[in-house]
Amino acid sequence: MRRAALLLVLLAGCSSESAVPTATILETAPALLDPDDDAADDLTIVVRYHDGDGDLGGGVAEVIDCRVENLVTTLALPPIASDEAVAEGAPIDGELELLVADVGRVPAEPVVTPECVRLGVPETPIADAVSFCVVLVDAAGHRGPGACTSPVALRP
Repeated sequence: MRRAALLLVLLAGCSSESAVPTATILETAPALLDPDDDAADDLTIVVRYHDGDGDLGGGVAEVIDCRVENLVTTLALPPIASDEAVAEGAPIDGELELLVADVGRVPAEPVVTPECVRLGVPETPIADAVSFCVVLVDAAGHRGPGACTSPVALRP
């Protein structure tokens, strides 16, 4: 009987979902940003997410501008799952539209920050382009691994 109880505990432990939220970039728009034109300097990033315990709502999406260290737009996430689903730790999946307003020019030579390189952006910057990385942080503070956009063109 003791072995059966131990096996049951091990199986239950193996079937639980990770509490860390994940993100996949689906699209970015527009394809060209113009930092000198307030009507053309906002970027929308569409992200598919998965959260194994349902508490992504109440957390944040951190959108990292890969040209400058510590240039992060932090967007609060509204409630997503019901209170019951969060209490049960039910996994959730869906899409988020993240708006990065007023993407501007940066005064330095083009670089790719170490955090973005760690997340998969090539080390060599592309002239007149910028990549963004999205890291989801749930209400409990679990940080996801992050995902990055392809380079978005900047009007020279």
